[in-house]
Amino acid sequence: MALPQWRKNQIAVTISSAFLNFGYTLVMSFLPIYVRELGVQTTGGIALWSGLILGSSPMMASLIGPLWGRLGDRKGMRLLATRATAANSVFWALMALAQNVWQLFVLRIVLGLLGGFNNTAVALVTQLAPKEKVPSIIGSLQSVQILSAAIGPFFGGFLATSIGVRNTFIVTGIMNFGSLLSILSLYRDADRTKPPEKVSPAPSASGFWKRPEYFTALMILFFVNMADRTFGPIIPLFLEELGTPRAGLEMVAGALISVAAFGEAFSAWLSGKLASRVSLRRLITGRLVLSILVLLPMVFVHSTEQFSILRVLLALLAGGTLTLALSAAHHVIPGEHRGTGFALLSGTSTFGGAAGPIISGAIAGFSIRSIFIVNSVIYLLMLGFVHRNVRH
Repeated sequence: MALPQWRKNQIAVTISSAFLNFGYTLVMSFLPIYVRELGVQTTGGIALWSGLILGSSPMMASLIGPLWGRLGDRKGMRLLATRATAANSVFWALMALAQNVWQLFVLRIVLGLLGGFNNTAVALVTQLAPKEKVPSIIGSLQSVQILSAAIGPFFGGFLATSIGVRNTFIVTGIMNFGSLLSILSLYRDADRTKPPEKVSPAPSASGFWKRPEYFTALMILFFVNMADRTFGPIIPLFLEELGTPRAGLEMVAGALISVAAFGEAFSAWLSGKLASRVSLRRLITGRLVLSILVLLPMVFVHSTEQFSILRVLLALLAGGTLTLALSAAHHVIPGEHRGTGFALLSGTSTFGGAAGPIISGAIAGFSIRSIFIVNSVIYLLMLGFVHRNVRH
């Protein structure tokens, strides 16, 4: 029996997302090492450039995403997916040819302008799906995205040690070509022979984004995601500062990043289960308080083992906080504006994730440990927002 087209689309987008997320963490977890190879030698300079290069692409993608979305609505979503996967295949391979950090930085910016697959993945995967299947499809997609990103650094550590970070970029480009083939072979656009049904706007349209709960969710998604992404440019550098031998640095950093990502995935799943039993206000407040209690000891750690344990604990808390923030916003988004409401939340979260590495790189020039203090202050401010605005 032939698969329905919506199922083929789901398979195509899920495979593509797996390749792209795995390929990204396969190599970008070791970006500071590559930046050093490109001629930057000071710790502050490496952290600054790593932050700029990490954050530039998602920032460009979050800004240009709505324009690509409009083009997809007019010309077809398959064109949108083909463009994004092709750009990822080409530009990741080109990064292996970079001769200095400026070239790598420019390639990342262009990739952000032309790529951005994850920003549209939900729209792609649900385009033809039956309404009753949409929640499970989205859940499956997000699970694959998290898990593929979680195992990437582990294998990336092996590759970076054996063939070097530069050649690992080529491996990523080849893997991303698999995402392009998946879209070309399986994905098809919606049937446009039937005119879309016109839906009258509801009178409640104007104001959901002004609700305190929604604004608080926006702030949490931006700042918590920003704080979590500040670790990207500094983990290899901080591990080295703590005494990790340079010969095994890639392996240790990759293993730590992978375990932390698995922790975030588990935390998001567990928080979704707890949200139906415990009040969101209590859950979010508890996660933020515990996050502060984990961040502060990071300022004083003196061994790789101590930092690794604290980093994994923080990942367990951060993943759950983001999930709970989305749940809090869900209660105030009108059904007829669910797409707009969650699109704004997603864009805000992406923008925070892009800002994190840039801010981290700038702060690390002064002191890597000061990043943990800044993150603690951010979480403390979020506590105030939650206490004031989340009522259930």
